[in-house]
Order: sequence, then C-alpha cells, then structure tokens
Amino acid sequence: MAMKYRVAERGERTIYVDHGVWYDANTKHIHVTVPGHEGAHWSYGKSDEKYAMYRAMVEETGRWPENAD
Repeated sequence: MAMKYRVAERGERTIYVDHGVWYDANTKHIHVTVPGHEGAHWSYGKSDEKYAMYRAMVEETGRWPENAD
C-alpha cells in the first residue's frame, strides 16, 4: 500500500499525510499509523494529552466503541 499524502495549498514545504486512528479495547490505547509506511505507529493511553484529541476525532465520526472506557 502506498502512502497517501497531499501538498498543502499554502507553504512551500508542507504536505499532509493520511493517518489511521483506532481504539484498541485490549490495551485501552488509541493507536495511530501512517498506512503504507512501516514503522510509523504510535500508541497513546489516557494519561497522554494526545489521547483526548484522537478520541474526539474517532467519536466525531461515530467509530468510538460503545464499551470503551
């Protein structure tokens, strides 16, 4: 799978990269990956400030599991 990205409309050096974000009920962490780029994987627990940001994104799209937390 090739990495998906797009060039920013403003700024000569900026691109935006697609990320996959999901909640893992087993670890109770949110996982973030860059599809098509091996090694690009991050995991955030509740104590990490990025957890709330990613959780809000997943909830907004209706993909947050009902039995989470």
